[in-house]
Amino acid sequence: MDKSEAIELYYPGYARSATYRIPSMITTTKGTVIAGIDARISDMRDNPNKINTAIRRSADHGQTWSEVQHLVSYPGEGLDGAAAIDTALLQDEETNTIWMLFSHTPGGIGLWSSEEGVGFDAQGNKLLYGGSSNEYSLLPDGQVTDREGRSTPYTVDEAGNVAYLGTSKGNIYLKKGVHPEESLLEARTSFLQIIRSDDDGLTWSQPFDLNPSVKEHWMRFIGAGPGRGIQLKHGVHRGRLVFPIYFSNRSGKMSCAVIYSDDHGATWRRGASPNDGRQFNGETLDAKSLQTDGTDLTESQLIELPSGELRVYMRNHAGRQRTAVALSTDGGQNWCETDYDNELIDPVCQSSVIAYPDLGDGKTRILFANPADPKQRLNGTVRLSEDGGRTWSYSKQIEAGSFLYCCLTVLSNGEIALLYECDYNASENKPLTIKFTKFTLDWLMSD
Repeated sequence: MDKSEAIELYYPGYARSATYRIPSMITTTKGTVIAGIDARISDMRDNPNKINTAIRRSADHGQTWSEVQHLVSYPGEGLDGAAAIDTALLQDEETNTIWMLFSHTPGGIGLWSSEEGVGFDAQGNKLLYGGSSNEYSLLPDGQVTDREGRSTPYTVDEAGNVAYLGTSKGNIYLKKGVHPEESLLEARTSFLQIIRSDDDGLTWSQPFDLNPSVKEHWMRFIGAGPGRGIQLKHGVHRGRLVFPIYFSNRSGKMSCAVIYSDDHGATWRRGASPNDGRQFNGETLDAKSLQTDGTDLTESQLIELPSGELRVYMRNHAGRQRTAVALSTDGGQNWCETDYDNELIDPVCQSSVIAYPDLGDGKTRILFANPADPKQRLNGTVRLSEDGGRTWSYSKQIEAGSFLYCCLTVLSNGEIALLYECDYNASENKPLTIKFTKFTLDWLMSD
């Protein structure tokens, strides 16, 4: 097999979802392929919208697949629904735990409408808001206390349903004004959340909130890469779990960074952004105060080099139509100066990059996939570097027409798989299809 015929893994109307977007994918230590996705239930738009996180699994290198499994679903309907959007996957190969990162927003809230704030009090309890801007705290047992810490008659169950002395009073995740008995709502901001699986993706936990440890009060939106994270295999930070994220500040300008865990996911911290201290047209930037046009660094993906250094590949708005790159020598905590890879043509879109396993021949192979066009999201192309990303010696076109977000993985048999968005037609309002294909290194390197 050189290259397989692409199959439609997710498509409009499949499994009662209007459409699907934003692929993520990994190969587990057992060889299972997990293909993550946004199930956009009634409309293909980003949030605000009813969006679930979902997966399909394959135990035979992508030959056959399970049915769609919805992992996270928040309440609300249509464009008023709450969202769990933009997933990224990684596996801790020391514990075999699989992690999925995503962004949650309440009904009516999306990237541009997210308000500043963490959404939690100083003790790590979720903040709730009632009439006249009254502030409450939701305790782990479902009890609700007021600003002074006094008990109230309110309780909230695991699904977010509010009760007052046993009477239903709405749901904290809904859009403001939707429920006739509305009482308490969560903060109108973005929440970075994570779920875990300890059985190769068969079952998953409830979401854990990461905002208290990785989000600042001045941040508005916060979200995953999306695509995949990595576990470091070299150097002093060996074993570290690393996910790419990005966030917006008070001015709505966006910066990427990573979150990382050195205790197998028990706790997470956020590193600095490549925008922190970056020189841009004679200006020294800072992610918190960023206002300059063209400086946004948003969706990103990571590789680790044999030296233990990390390289991040970033969607950006500098107008160069090239993928931005930066290097970290401390496991993602800080970054060297941002540059642009002139070979990686980009129409301002998410891309995918992974390191191919070492074949023992002294070559550091890196795979990169994106829509390789300077203006439009088309011409889906996979590139191969054999020198750690300094040059890109080989490339093959995967899809000539529309090609948007994508995610690469290496299968347990050494083949390479690509999950990608295609068949989109904006003028006809045609939703996209998510296709899966696989190929070999030999095919990628052939004439």
